[in-house]
Formats: sequence, C-alpha cells, structure tokens
Amino acid sequence: MSLYIIALMYRATKANAVELAECFEHVHHDSFTRLLGKRCCWQKLLWQRFSQRLLKPGGWLEIDDTVLDKFGAHIFGVSWVYSARQQRVVQGINVVVLLWTDGQRRIPVGIKLWRKGGASKIILAAKLLRWAKRLGLQPDYVVMDSWYSAKRLLQQIRAYHWHFVTRLKKNRKFQTRKLSQHWPHRFGHAEGQLTGGITVLVVKDGGRYLATSQTNLSVQEVKALYAKRQQIEEFFKLMRGQLRWHQCPARSKQSQVAHLHLSMMAFLVLQEEAVRQQTSVYKLRRNLFRLEVPAQSPLLKSFISTA
Repeated sequence: MSLYIIALMYRATKANAVELAECFEHVHHDSFTRLLGKRCCWQKLLWQRFSQRLLKPGGWLEIDDTVLDKFGAHIFGVSWVYSARQQRVVQGINVVVLLWTDGQRRIPVGIKLWRKGGASKIILAAKLLRWAKRLGLQPDYVVMDSWYSAKRLLQQIRAYHWHFVTRLKKNRKFQTRKLSQHWPHRFGHAEGQLTGGITVLVVKDGGRYLATSQTNLSVQEVKALYAKRQQIEEFFKLMRGQLRWHQCPARSKQSQVAHLHLSMMAFLVLQEEAVRQQTSVYKLRRNLFRLEVPAQSPLLKSFISTA
C-alpha cells in the first residue's frame, strides 16, 4: 500500500499498475494489481490511518459529486452521465463525496460510487452522513448545492442536530408557494418553512436562493458560508489533476474503490506536508518530481506509524 501511495505522490505517470510499478526497481506490477483487488474496507482504513488524526472540532461538511472520465465499457459504473464541469454528457463514473474542511485542510470522510439503476445520489449522500455521525463528527454546518437539498437529507441533518447551508431550486415550495413567486426583485430574505416542516432562513441573491437552518444568521453570513463550497471544487481539481483520480483502468468495483481511496491517502499526506511547509500541494508536487522515488518516504512515516 505504501509503495502505491508513494508512486502517486512522486510521479505523474498514468495510474495503472504497470506504470506505477516502474517507479521502483524491484516491484512487479502484479503486486499492485493484487493490492487493488484485495478485499478491504477502504473507507474505514482511510478514516483510521489518515483522516481521523487530521480533523479538528467544528469545521464544515460538504457534499457534492464529480464525474471521472472513463472510456472502458467494461469498467464498473461507467455510463453516459452529464458532467457539470464540461457542460456536456460524457462517458465516466460518478462519485459522491463527503468532505470535511476548516478552510485550510480538506479531509475526505467518505465516498460512494453512483451507478445507473442503483441507489440514487441522495441515498448515497444519506449513507455518507450516517457514516459521519457514527464517527462522532460535529460540524458547524453541512454545505451543499441544490441537487442535495432534498427533504430527506435536510431532515436527516436536522435530526442529527446539525445545521445546513444550501442552495434551493426556484420551484421549491416555501411557505406553500414557489420561491420564484416570493420576491419580484433581485434581493430579499425571509424566515419560514419548506415542505416537510423544515424551518429555514431563505436569502435571494440575484438568481440564487440560499437557505439555512441557522435562522439567526445575517444575509452576508449565509452568502459567505455557501461560498465555502469552493473547497470541495478545489479538492476535485486536485484529485483529477495531481493524483490521477480518473485514470485507473481496472474493471472491478473493488479495484476502482481501492484506487480512489489510495489516491485520497496520497492527497492527505501531500496536503499535510504542504501545510507544514506553508506552501501549496501544486508546488510541493513539482519539488517531489525532481527527486528519486524512494521505497520509504519520510512524508508517509507519521501516518504509517499510527496504524
């Protein structure tokens, strides 16, 4: 496992077993293939060895999904899906992510692979929130876009005694009327109830409708909290561009899940070192490219020693 993570950190090769194994002198690609196919609870392993030690009290949980481009028809979960990033339908895998952040660190708590004909993204997000609750997380807010503002998720968040900040679609019922029917002008705010008896403060900001269960917040605070969604977008950018999240060609679900989690482990190691050096992950990666790939990295030592 350590060698796979080290190869991802130190080189920008394609994320397949052959090219990753070529980073080392005496490592055969079959060892990486067996690692990816190993039966393991990767989500639990990610939490116990990496994420848990980095979290602090408070912070925000963020829910979103991203599309990883894939071109192999036999790869688990690959289908034609709409990519908001590319603004078109592409062939790929859709991954639902729950991320914790304090504005400096971005810590993945869990992921779920969405598959056509399977559980909806809302159900997958609900499972991730239950996982976060089981782990004992107590975030200040759960932040999400309009796709995840479903009644089921909002009620679940409030049942955990957490607060949320989300965007709502303009046809959402607020005080028995659609949001679009409440304010004829560009700006406004009001406290009331959504369908399901959820009490919220709604803020109209141009063409957007933002809502929070923390009704004593100011309009400016609601806007500022929703803007923190940029943290998960930056996480997706790093995972695709720096850790080759989308490049694993393995066909099975187990192998895809393993690669995604190993890539997140590599990201957490890089991020922690970047924070220590007061630099960015991008600059740290450029510095690592100039070095020979080690069989044992000092960057990984503190994480492995806590196992």
